Amino acid sequence: MVKNQKVAVVTGSSSGIGFETSLALARKGYVTYSTMRNLQKSRDLEGIARDENLLLKTIEMDVDYDHSVKHAIDGIIDESGRIDVLVNNAGFGVFGSLEDLEMEEIKKQFETNVFGVIRVTKKVLPTMRLRQNGIIVNISSIAGLVGVPSQSIYCGTKFAVEGFSESLSFEVEPFGIKVILVEPGVINTEFVQDLIVPTDRYGVDRNGEYINPPVHKDNGDNLLSSYSNTIGKFLSFYYKAMSNAPHPEVVANETIHAIEKVSNGNNAKPILRVTVGNDSIKYSKLKKELTDSEFHVMLREDLLK
Repeated sequence: MVKNQKVAVVTGSSSGIGFETSLALARKGYVTYSTMRNLQKSRDLEGIARDENLLLKTIEMDVDYDHSVKHAIDGIIDESGRIDVLVNNAGFGVFGSLEDLEMEEIKKQFETNVFGVIRVTKKVLPTMRLRQNGIIVNISSIAGLVGVPSQSIYCGTKFAVEGFSESLSFEVEPFGIKVILVEPGVINTEFVQDLIVPTDRYGVDRNGEYINPPVHKDNGDNLLSSYSNTIGKFLSFYYKAMSNAPHPEVVANETIHAIEKVSNGNNAKPILRVTVGNDSIKYSKLKKELTDSEFHVMLREDLLK
């Protein structure tokens, strides 16, 4: 490691946005620590790093557990002496109606998407504060600004990240630490593969095709959820939209641009929002311009066709 070379930490780096952001940071000259829960998924990332001679290291870290976060971050600080950029990307989705989801699934969603962000940030802050410098990037979502059908729990976690980030920016501003919120729309990642959704209850497969019509058993019991009409329509839209969505490299590039922007000594903004994707840009804009009722009707017409 070159003396005074900047250090970045990215969570959830085994695929998708975390994968591409890790590479983008390393290509910009950061010593990049790409963390992931399962190091068996690190092979592709490590292969690219070797081929391009990047200063990128993969580290095991499960953001759900205090001991895992402490071990990983302590090790990084012991080795590098600093952390300049933290990208909180680790997360997954739980989709479906509230009534159809189990409390353990809901708790797990908040554990990773909210408490994971808080846990890693809390551990990294002291070194940034002591150095009077740092950038915290929280990968949120348009689902952190807009309540989307079938995503009451997922949106709940992303709304929480938004509020947490806004409030945190006041706390860390006196110490030269900036906060960035990245809000992608639908991005073509492996998010769908990890998505927890009771598909058989809504009759839509992961290609967006209807596989079970809403018929009844002989005894009159519905085979599908009572919410299958609403959730099924959204899932059909979402799965098809995912296949045509932008590559996660787009999010990584916008994240790098935002980091460079707030790194500029002339930029006094303590918090920066970055919407990525036409859908995210559209809905974040309309959420401000329309009344709640108008926005609700518009969103229903767009997503529940």
